[in-house]
Amino acid sequence: MKIPVLPLFIIISHLAFGQTPLNDLNWQADSAASDEFNSDSINTVMWHILDCPGGDCCNWGGGTAFQKGNATESGGLLRLRVDGPGIAPVPCDRNTFATGGVVSNSPVYQYGYYEISAELPGFISNGTPCAQKFEPTFWMDYDTAHNGCVLVHNEIDIFDISGYADAKSDTVEGGWWFQNGRCGTYTPGGGKCHSSSPLFQAFHKYALEWDSNSLVFYFDDVPYYAVYNDPVKPMHSMKLYIDEQLTDSSLHFCPNIPFPQYYLVDYFRHYALKTSCGSHITLLDSAALVAYQFSVKSSLTFGNGSDSISLKSTDVKYFRAADSITIYGTFTAPLGSELGLIPTPCN
Repeated sequence: MKIPVLPLFIIISHLAFGQTPLNDLNWQADSAASDEFNSDSINTVMWHILDCPGGDCCNWGGGTAFQKGNATESGGLLRLRVDGPGIAPVPCDRNTFATGGVVSNSPVYQYGYYEISAELPGFISNGTPCAQKFEPTFWMDYDTAHNGCVLVHNEIDIFDISGYADAKSDTVEGGWWFQNGRCGTYTPGGGKCHSSSPLFQAFHKYALEWDSNSLVFYFDDVPYYAVYNDPVKPMHSMKLYIDEQLTDSSLHFCPNIPFPQYYLVDYFRHYALKTSCGSHITLLDSAALVAYQFSVKSSLTFGNGSDSISLKSTDVKYFRAADSITIYGTFTAPLGSELGLIPTPCN
């Protein structure tokens, strides 16, 4: 059996978490491009703190001023603070609320697995969750322009909550945008999932797997939206943003909201795939399966037509190859095991 273009998941268990670094040993942590936010100040080599003045006066969610002092790091957290009205010293086009954010200085990012753990702003108003106007985001973009016209805009919204659509803070949304050609139109795609409790009541994980042929979006380790083999997916290296935006003056905060409010981030982690792209591996028995060194191979073959290979009932195995994955003979995945066979390019 040869695996088709789309990934094949053989999951025989009650809980399936997808191909995250938790259970996919092909991923390796990229500590140099990650931040645990365990210092007493923001790493300004890695991050530019959004500030006004300085080109960051009005954020992309509406008319809200980013202020350098509203992005701080302490107690093992990145703290992006939203102040009440009238705090921002430099008025923008519609509002003067102050908020905070950071954008990567170096590196610029491309393929890999991106994850934050975050608790969002919001509160309980008269027994009802309320987070309208807030737009906490975790996203990436690339732009080129000429004479005021955007020639190319690539954007991946790993996590983007709209203050319009998610007043109760229970919707997770991710997606991507692509614009190519002089003043061309956008080609968007995206998906949503829902949380059983408000996202401001606990820390949750928001993540993306980005390869040259796929985008997979995750909430708490569970994939909820994916796109494969789409020729207009963003391909440029991008800057990465973690920021608290607000919708414009057409939407108001819930009455009696206590200020300040915070978008709290416990960590940002980047993972890269281990690659052995010149390797063509054949596994002939269960012992070879146990000894296998995980990385993206050129091709993988399980069996030779006569041998039998079997997972253990407790095994969680994800295999990746660029050209082909072939099962040749008997391969047993017993109840309780989890097997993923994932065509993956050598980016």
